Amino acid sequence: MGDGRPRLPEKQKAMSPMIYDLGLWAFSLCLDVFFRELDSRGAWRVPKHGPVLIVAGPHNNQFVDSLVLMCILKSHANRRVSFLIAEKSMKEPYIGTMAGAMGSLPVVRGMDRAKAGEGTIYLPNPEDPTLIYGYSTDFTHSDFMEGGSITLPRMGKGASATQTIATIIGPTELRLKNPFPSSGAEQLSPMIDGKIAGSKFKVAPHIDQSRMFEAVFLELLSNGCVGIFPEGGSHDRPNLLPLKPGAAIIALALLARDPDCGLTIIPCGLNYFHAHKFRSRAVVEFGHPIQVHPDQIEAYRCGGNEKRNAVGSLLETIHDGLASVTQLSPDYETLQLIQASRRLYVSANKKMPLSLVVDFNRRLLQGYSRYEDDIRVVNVKKSVLDYNRRLRALGIKDHQVEWGDVKHRPWWLILLILLSRISGLALLAIGTLPGLILFWPVFVTAKAISVQKQRKALAASEVKIQARDIVSTWKILVAMGLAPLLYVWYTAIATTWLYRNRHDGFYTSYLPRRMNASIYVPNYVPLWMFMVCLFALMIVLTFAALRTGEIGMDVIKSLPPLLVALNPRSASSLLKLRENRQALSGQVTDLINKLGPEVFPDFDSERVVEDTSLTDIFQSRLKSMPPSRPGSRSRSQASSPGIGSLSHNTSIQPLSPLEQHNSLMEVNRKIRDAMQKRGRERIKSRLGDDYSDEGI
Repeated sequence: MGDGRPRLPEKQKAMSPMIYDLGLWAFSLCLDVFFRELDSRGAWRVPKHGPVLIVAGPHNNQFVDSLVLMCILKSHANRRVSFLIAEKSMKEPYIGTMAGAMGSLPVVRGMDRAKAGEGTIYLPNPEDPTLIYGYSTDFTHSDFMEGGSITLPRMGKGASATQTIATIIGPTELRLKNPFPSSGAEQLSPMIDGKIAGSKFKVAPHIDQSRMFEAVFLELLSNGCVGIFPEGGSHDRPNLLPLKPGAAIIALALLARDPDCGLTIIPCGLNYFHAHKFRSRAVVEFGHPIQVHPDQIEAYRCGGNEKRNAVGSLLETIHDGLASVTQLSPDYETLQLIQASRRLYVSANKKMPLSLVVDFNRRLLQGYSRYEDDIRVVNVKKSVLDYNRRLRALGIKDHQVEWGDVKHRPWWLILLILLSRISGLALLAIGTLPGLILFWPVFVTAKAISVQKQRKALAASEVKIQARDIVSTWKILVAMGLAPLLYVWYTAIATTWLYRNRHDGFYTSYLPRRMNASIYVPNYVPLWMFMVCLFALMIVLTFAALRTGEIGMDVIKSLPPLLVALNPRSASSLLKLRENRQALSGQVTDLINKLGPEVFPDFDSERVVEDTSLTDIFQSRLKSMPPSRPGSRSRSQASSPGIGSLSHNTSIQPLSPLEQHNSLMEVNRKIRDAMQKRGRERIKSRLGDDYSDEGI
C-alpha cells in the first residue's frame, strides 16, 4: 500500500460469490420450511457499501443464527457476510466445508485445546491464593506457558473455575494472575487425612490471535462485512451471556490502524419464539449504528489501563445496542410473565405484527425491571402466574379460554365444531400419509441426531440450560443431507424397476399386472425424463406432507379446549377461568396504562406504537473501569444482562463515566504525552502484539 498502511496478509480462504449465493439459496429454502414466519426490522440501517461489523445476539440458535443473518443481509442490503466461527467447528466434515466455502473466518479458542494435566495442584498458603504448587507435575513442560490457563473440575452443578497463568516459577510452582473463586479454592486443599490431595486440572495454551485479526482486518479494509457473536458461544438462556471483548478490540484496532476506513458497527438482535421447534417464528432487528469516540481510539493506542478503559467502554455501548433490539429477561419465569401480560393487555390494535410484539415485550421488560418491587406489580405478578398455572392444569392456551363462553358457544355448537375438525383431521391425515411413509427416515433420523447432539452439548457446557440452541441446527443439517439422498435412492429404485419391466426382466412376469411400472409410464417417455420428473415429484410430496402436517398439528392443538368445554367436570373450571381472565386483563391494562407514561414519554394507552425514544446512533464514550475480579459463567448462575470479560477469566463490571472535567483533562494529557513519547511507528509495530487477546 502506498498510503502508509501496514501490509496485510492474504486471506486464507477467499469467499466464492457463486458458491456463496448458491449455498445461500439452498439454505433459504430450508429456512422457509423450518420457520413459519421470519421477519426483519431495520435492515435498511446496514450500509450497502463500506466496512461493516455486525454484532449479533443472543446466540440462541447455533449455526442457524448465521444462516438467518446471511439470508436477510443478502436480500435486504445485498451484502455477503463472513462470520467468525470456532476452529473446532471448521474441522467438522460437513459444517467446516460449507463454512469455509462461504467465507467464514476461523477463531482458535483456548478451551478447545485444553488437555488434562499430569498430577494434582494445591494451595500451599491460603493467605497467598495466587501461588499454586503441584504434586507430580512439571510446569516447565511446553503445555504450560505464561498467558495460558488452568481449569479446575466442575463441582456438582456449579461451574468449572478457570484462571490465567501469570508466571511459571518452577516444575512444581507457578503463580496465577487472579485467585480462584472460593468454590474453586475448596478443591485445592493441600492435605486430607495427612496426605497430599489437591485437585486434578486441565491446562490450555495461550492463543496468538494475530492471524485471525489480520484476516478480519483484510476483509473489513476490503469494504467487506464481518459478523461476530460477542457472547463467544451459543446458549439457550433468555438473556445475554457476558460479552467477550473481541468485537470491541476489532473495531478499536482497525480504527487505530486506519481512522478514515469508515467502519460501521451494527447491533443485531435475534428474537426467537421457540427457537428449537419446527415452524416457529423469529424477528431479526438491526439497531442504530454504534459510533466510536476518537478519545477511545487514542486511549486504545496508549495501551495499558487506558486501552482497557477504551475496550470496556466500547463493549458496554455494544451491550446497550444489543439490549435495544432484543428482549432480555433475567429468567424464563419473568419472560413467561411478560408474555402473559402482553396477551392480557387490551389495546386498540388487537392483532400486533410480530416485530411490534417484540418491541412491546421489550418495553414491558424495561418497565418491570424498574417497578418489580412495587406492591401493585407484585400483586399482579402473583395473579398472572396463578392464571398461567390454571391454564397448564386444564391443558389449554390463553387464546382458547373463550371457549368457556357458554352464552355464545353452547355445548351443541361446540360438539358440531369438534366433529367437523375431527373429520377434517382425518382428511389431512390421508393427505399426509404418502409423504410420511416415504420420508419417515428423515424425520426420525433428524430427531435422533438432534437429541444426541443436544445431550452431548449439555454435558460439555457450563452455560446451557437444556442445550436447545443446537436442536434446530442439526434438524436442518440432517434434513439437508439425508433428504436428497433419499430422493436419489427412491428415484434409482423406481427407474431400475421401470427399465426391467420394459425389457421383461426377472420377476416381471411373476408379479401382478398392477405392479408393472410400464403400464403407468408409456414407452415413449425416456428414462432420463422419468427420473427428473420423479425426483421433482419427491420434492413436491415432501412440501405437501409438511404443509398438510402443519395444518393437522394446528387442528390437533385446537381440540383440547373443545374437549374441556364438553366435559361436565371441567366445563365449570373453564367458565371460571374465563371470568378470571377478564378481571385480570383489566388489572394488567390499568397498571400498564398508569406506569407506562412514567417509563416511556411516547406511551399511548390507545394503541401500541413502536419505540421512538432511541437516537439515530449509539455514541460511545471513554469511561474509567474498576479493577477486575475473578468470575465464571455457570449453568446455575443467572447471567445478568451485563457485559462480560476482557479475557476468558476477567469480568467487566459496570463502568462509570469520566464526568469530572479535571479527570477528562488528565486522561487527555496522558494520551498526548504517551503519543509524543512513543511515536507513530512504534505504535504500529506494537499493534501486532495486541492481537493475541484470547477472548473473542
